[in-house]
Amino acid sequence: MMQGISIETIYFYVLIVCAAIAFLLVIFGDVFDFDGPIDPMLIIPWLAFVSLFGYLGERLHFNSLLVLLISAAIASGIVFFLNFYVLMPMRNAEATISISEKDMEGSTATVVTPIPPGGMGEIQFKSVTGSLSRPAAFYAPQDQPIERGSEVLIIEIKDRVCYVVPYEGSLKL
Repeated sequence: MMQGISIETIYFYVLIVCAAIAFLLVIFGDVFDFDGPIDPMLIIPWLAFVSLFGYLGERLHFNSLLVLLISAAIASGIVFFLNFYVLMPMRNAEATISISEKDMEGSTATVVTPIPPGGMGEIQFKSVTGSLSRPAAFYAPQDQPIERGSEVLIIEIKDRVCYVVPYEGSLKL
């Protein structure tokens, strides 16, 4: 008992509050960027698991200090695995299934709009996930334009502009 309130009741109220905060974090979590040392996406589940296991331990009439320590240990393990196997991969995943710009470098594309020397045109890159069009310019100075339908090799991508060179398809020996 703490000031007339049973520890079991405190665990239960903390669990309810953590569930409500977790629900709000799921809805509004992307709006706020938490880059500090304490991440609410980890602290709230930790408190929820501690209160859940604490509530269950108190219902089974175990020693309160032992229940708190065991609950904290179990919650730490669960939150570690939650962070390692769910949250970190979700943060590192790209928002779409399309190919990244780094993966495009070194690949071939087809010219859609002719690329004049010193000017810009448009290329179409095809991949397993679909195709995308990007503006393109020559990587190195060229004397001749590249006509529509020609193959080009993407050397570099800067500011969403592909820098390309003409591509012959194979080496001539």
